[in-house]
This record gives sequence, C-alpha cells and structure tokens, in this order.
Amino acid sequence: MEALSVRDYRKNLAASFEAADGGTPVIIRRKNKYYALTSLGREDVVISPELERRIEAARRAYMAGDVVSCKNEEELNDFLDSL
Repeated sequence: MEALSVRDYRKNLAASFEAADGGTPVIIRRKNKYYALTSLGREDVVISPELERRIEAARRAYMAGDVVSCKNEEELNDFLDSL
C-alpha cells in the first residue's frame, strides 16, 4: 500500500474517506511520520448504557476504598498474574 503525502491527501479527501468507509486503510505520510485514516462505528465513540453502569460501579468501589494498590512494577505484575 502506498502512503499519500499530505498534499495528495488534501487533493483527494473525498476518495480517501470513501476508501476508509469501504474498509481500505488510508495511510498519510507527513514528514517522517505515518498516520492512518480509518472508519469508526458508532459503538466505538459512544458509551453504551452497560458500560456506563460498569464505570459507575467502578467509581463507587473506588470511593469506598475497595481497590488494590501496587507500590511498584513487581507488585503490579504479581497482581496481574494472580488474575
């Protein structure tokens, strides 16, 4: 796949968005960095009611002090390994 320069991307905005909508990755090159234009679904940018409930439950647990604290990387790795 060929990366578009910023100039070519600007000249072909509509075609780039149509390609991304169709599932084709669009790579844009700016100086020595590369960026990807991709299509996102609504579920990627909206918090569902179920996720909202889970976030609120986690917030309540945190406020109640029901958390695990790790003082260093080793403790964190031990905790993650225990899950």
